[in-house]
Amino acid sequence: MSVPTVVFQVTAIGRNSRAIDETARSVLYWVRNTPRLGFRHELWLVIEPEGYSTAPSLYEKLRAAGARVLVVPKEYTTPLATRGKARALEFAVEARRGLRLSGPQVWVYHQDEETCVGEDTLSGIAEFVGGTSGLLGAGVILYPLDWGGTASHVQELSRSYDDFRVLDSMTRPGNPTAGFHGSHFLVRADVEDEIGWDSIGYAPAEDLQFEIRVRARFGSVFGILRGFAYEKGAFSLGDQLRQRRRWVHGILHALLRSPELPARRRLTLAYSALSWFSALPSVAILVASVVLHYGPILLLTGVFTGFVWVSMVLAYLEGYRLHAAYIPRSTPAFRLVLAGLLGALVDVVAPWSALLARPSTRDFIPKDRPQGLGRREPRLGFPGSRTVAPFPLGAEGLPARRRSEELALGAEPGPRPS
Repeated sequence: MSVPTVVFQVTAIGRNSRAIDETARSVLYWVRNTPRLGFRHELWLVIEPEGYSTAPSLYEKLRAAGARVLVVPKEYTTPLATRGKARALEFAVEARRGLRLSGPQVWVYHQDEETCVGEDTLSGIAEFVGGTSGLLGAGVILYPLDWGGTASHVQELSRSYDDFRVLDSMTRPGNPTAGFHGSHFLVRADVEDEIGWDSIGYAPAEDLQFEIRVRARFGSVFGILRGFAYEKGAFSLGDQLRQRRRWVHGILHALLRSPELPARRRLTLAYSALSWFSALPSVAILVASVVLHYGPILLLTGVFTGFVWVSMVLAYLEGYRLHAAYIPRSTPAFRLVLAGLLGALVDVVAPWSALLARPSTRDFIPKDRPQGLGRREPRLGFPGSRTVAPFPLGAEGLPARRRSEELALGAEPGPRPS
């Protein structure tokens, strides 16, 4: 039996060149320093011309280090004239097809520009491609890189905890709570080749569209990808709002323009969107009832408020526990609480903000840490990294070995780094 090949594919505009450099170097380092992987590898950077032009020397250094740099031509068009990230993803599918990298022995690990990997990530990928867990696997994402303890960063803690709900839903028939993943997911190349990323016009959530099509064509073929991926939260509340707004646009686009979406799944996706939209009126009613001293409203809403607050607090606490080995513990608890509340309020406003803005392919979220934003952490982790290491450090500052995390749903994570 031939050895499988894993294509680590970073698809992005490319203007966050420092983030892409760190992501690429994390892959190049760990594929060479993780024992018994059992697969061949390639690293692809699929970027737009405007991104390449911002740092051509950096991209050429990465090419010399072993990455395949694919610049999507401006004139490239798909049969359905898709725009945005889906266009670049479809270009990569055609490129792999031309290189005969679309067979069942080839897997594609999708990364955003800031999706760094560790030894645990690589071990999880090796286990998945060597087993029978499914045709598409997704895992838990942590957000410790360039951690600043801001409201936007604290809010990401709850997203890591929510990944357990996302993964549980993805692996069930019908995906009952509409979970999906846009990065840190692994898919067999022939599946991606058959499904493709092409769609009419601009799909704000091309990852959701892809998940819907895979499920419609292949059924319940989703599995758990063990090991974490390591990413960055938005650097400002404005960026967080724009990011969430794009997600809302993606959900609405899928509801209104996805013929592959079955009626039952459309209902659950609509319920998910309605729940998000209902958050702002719920908060407004709660505040008004307190200000107006109107008890009956409090009695009515109090039945649900307790569940909502308990769920939010649990998400923050468990999310913090998942991050505890990677982020500084110097931030006072009261500041984390205030930051969590502020970050949650931005998410509450986001869906209504989406109704006031049109989806745009230029909705660019910076991932290179702004100059002067807090203290930059020392250069830790893999050689060339300028971020907080998502890996424990051994003697003399070298990255220590780490076993793959036990991330089966319902189980506690495995041994933490010492």
